[in-house]
Amino acid sequence: MQAFKKLFFSALFLSIAQLSFAQQGSLLSGTILDGGSREPLAFANVGIVDLGIGTSTDLDGRFKLANIRAGTFEVTFSYLGYETQTRQITFTKGEEFTIELSLQPEGMLLGEIVVNGQAMGQRAAINQQVNANTIVNVISKEKLRELPDQNAAESVGRIAGVALQREGGEATKVSIRGLSPRYNSITINGERIPATDGNDRSVDLSMISTDALEGIEVFKAITPDRDGDAIGGTVNFVIKDADEGLRSEIKVLGGYNDQQENFGLFRGNASISNRFLNNKLGIIVGGNYQLADRSSDLLTASYVITGEDADGNAIINTENLNLADRVETRTRGGANLSLDYRLPFGKLQLSSFYGLVNRDEVRYRTRYRPEGSRKEYELRQRNTDQSTWNSTFLGQFDLNFLDSRLEVRASYATTALSTPNERTHRFREDGAFTGEIEESDLELVVAAAKNDLEATFFQQDRIDDTEVNTDKVTAQLDYSIPFKLEDQLSGSFKFGGKIRIQERDRVTQRLWSAFGALDEVAAANPDRFELNNDDRITVSQFFGTFSPDPYLDNRYTFGFGQTLDIDRLNAFTDTYKDEFYSLDERQRLQNYSSSEDVLAGYAMATFRLFNKLTLVGGVRAEQTNTSFEGLFGRSFEADGQVFISAQDTVGSSNYLEWLPMVQMRYELLPWMNVRAAATKTLARPNFFDLIPWQQIDDINGVVQRGNPELAHTVAWNYDAQLSFYNKYGLLTIGGFYKRLRNVDFQRISRDVDENSATRGYQLITRENLETDVTVLGIEVDLQAQLSFLPHPFDGIIIGGNVTLMESETQFPILEVIPGEPPFFIPTLVNSFRDGILPDQPAEVYNLNVGYEIGGFSARLSMISQGKTLQFVGSRSELDGFFEGFTRWDFAMNQRINKQIKVYFNLNNITNTPEVVTLGQNNAFPLEEEFFGWTMDLGVRFRFTE
Repeated sequence: MQAFKKLFFSALFLSIAQLSFAQQGSLLSGTILDGGSREPLAFANVGIVDLGIGTSTDLDGRFKLANIRAGTFEVTFSYLGYETQTRQITFTKGEEFTIELSLQPEGMLLGEIVVNGQAMGQRAAINQQVNANTIVNVISKEKLRELPDQNAAESVGRIAGVALQREGGEATKVSIRGLSPRYNSITINGERIPATDGNDRSVDLSMISTDALEGIEVFKAITPDRDGDAIGGTVNFVIKDADEGLRSEIKVLGGYNDQQENFGLFRGNASISNRFLNNKLGIIVGGNYQLADRSSDLLTASYVITGEDADGNAIINTENLNLADRVETRTRGGANLSLDYRLPFGKLQLSSFYGLVNRDEVRYRTRYRPEGSRKEYELRQRNTDQSTWNSTFLGQFDLNFLDSRLEVRASYATTALSTPNERTHRFREDGAFTGEIEESDLELVVAAAKNDLEATFFQQDRIDDTEVNTDKVTAQLDYSIPFKLEDQLSGSFKFGGKIRIQERDRVTQRLWSAFGALDEVAAANPDRFELNNDDRITVSQFFGTFSPDPYLDNRYTFGFGQTLDIDRLNAFTDTYKDEFYSLDERQRLQNYSSSEDVLAGYAMATFRLFNKLTLVGGVRAEQTNTSFEGLFGRSFEADGQVFISAQDTVGSSNYLEWLPMVQMRYELLPWMNVRAAATKTLARPNFFDLIPWQQIDDINGVVQRGNPELAHTVAWNYDAQLSFYNKYGLLTIGGFYKRLRNVDFQRISRDVDENSATRGYQLITRENLETDVTVLGIEVDLQAQLSFLPHPFDGIIIGGNVTLMESETQFPILEVIPGEPPFFIPTLVNSFRDGILPDQPAEVYNLNVGYEIGGFSARLSMISQGKTLQFVGSRSELDGFFEGFTRWDFAMNQRINKQIKVYFNLNNITNTPEVVTLGQNNAFPLEEEFFGWTMDLGVRFRFTE
């Protein structure tokens, strides 16, 4: 706490010291609007050249310029793509001036397209990026409305430096600048969304619909007033205040999914907003709903090394081949509410956001397991609910004392992941192949299967329940004081503090038919079931009528050509579960509860010199206090039965981290600026990795445990960016370099302690790398409107970006070293091999070409992503890679009149599959999943007063 006291009093001293040069000048405030649509122009420029001072408008188009000395000066109001206006204003000491100004598009620069979404969206994003004091990429509200994206993750993936993680046919998480999603900060109006993943700190963005958003910001270099745990970057989803006048919108689209030939898809959103009490009170209410089909054909496989050839290369054979048909309906819904009240000296705001995604899935799977000479048939029924709710209160108060501003913020956020009553039914055929399979050719594996239905028996029935809940409460205080030393030097001091209290728990349990339990049911009910020669329940009586054919482009026959019947299997489970179900304590050993309190304080200063050079610097300190509860357990076999023993355990960790940061922006020319930043950030270990849990498996000789001593990761981040801009667009060229210390990894070794009861057992835990990890990259981003071309080509709008990245890290080398019988396990041999970071593609490309004329707008979009390391194997031949992909989307709309617009969207036009392969040479497929293309057609109704 001494460190925080020093930080607080230092910031207080700075604020008091500036009293000596504070001036009681005039105040100019107001609002800048689009002259055609009357929409607020966010990040428009307001400046007084003679005084070298200026500012930018906020999201509501409002601005405030303080400490203007007495005199008559020309005030300029500018916005890229619009005509600059100049007003001559005489300022008197202590006087306040208020102005409302409308800017018009620059002549007929954009012809007929001045009110269309693509051009407006591109201009809004450019202005925000050019005027920001930090390195940020923006997707404006107008651009979001023009994209055919199904969720927020898809939209974020169109920004330079961002790669996507996909699941179920759509993007779910994002990797920023080559770092896994756990290294990102995800916020709504600046307030962090708690982690949604059951193990790590990542957030699933697929539960957030773009229909509820006013914009997306991706900050790649943070300032001290933002949370420090953002090594990759911060993604902020913006929900704006209500504009003046009654505004309402309804948008509905019907859809088609080619994979299932399903016409029953739907997407809709509605919103209404207005201001009351002489525009003091604003209200926005919105809601969205989507019904999507995410069914797929899926192939997965795994492999084992059975030896080495003469050149030392691994000989790889097939261990498992899984053919699955997934039938999934995904429902996404959400609601948002924003209330704001404008005070004479500030505003009060209450905003809430709720997002939910439900995945209702039935998976039919055939498993070929040649290593064990088994074949399995499986049906899984799973319903997953994932939700987030964020509610924030904000108070902004403009004080007469030194023209300072006080901001008070409090928020509550919660996320929940629930998978109740997940049911898995499995049948097995032993001796399932005609001979030993020594090839990795998957088609040979399928061809060698006997497919003996009479020998296929009911092997296991299982019910799983999972609950993961996270609650977060924050309180924040920010105080800023503007200053002006001379006419050409101004800025502000800002300092504040924040407390973040977070609690998280995971509860899992499994009920299953223990070994031989289903055979006991058969023996007790011989007349109810068809039994094989071993008196086991056969698979034939559980067949249904559902057919997955054609399957994987007819390359494989799925299972028996028919599938298991879900109703018959559920009826069996409901009838006999009380007779054979037992609790699997091994699942419960991974339950935990945790609390994490973060106390932060910061001080920063912003200096503006000649209205050309902006310097932002300061330091942030974060004190982290954590406590955890887990379980120590042991599984052992006695008298032919498996027994589990467990006991509670606790752990904690505490640490303080100082995070200095500095950023610079300099306007070299009226059409060019340069930025640079050096920031220190951190990443806390995943929750589950810190839990003091342990599972000792005496049967298989394995010990798994958490590591409460795991250190947090710290990183120095260096950024440089050059921007060129004019009325036609923006070109940015930037580079970044990151050096991370204490990156954690999974360590697999062997217990060699002669006094240990688990000597010779395999040990699995997480530890910190002793060497640093580096990431290096280049980003090029272009946004342009080709309005200088002759008509009708003046309606072309282009955008695109290229990101090239490379990283260096190390992975432990594992070798099979014999332990004491009967354990022969992979063992760490204290050596490492060089590699790249997981989730980091070497290249990412985005391209969109649009055209707008009159009320017509069309856009063709492409995203291309290079090969990505997905997981690290025991040696390089067993590394898994998410194969590079190129995906095309098309969006088109036609404005009928001011109120009605018609939409048509095509997603995944080329039916690009998601493919994971083994090793660098792509010889062995690990996963191949097809989702088909989708189509939407709909209409939007908009009403304004």
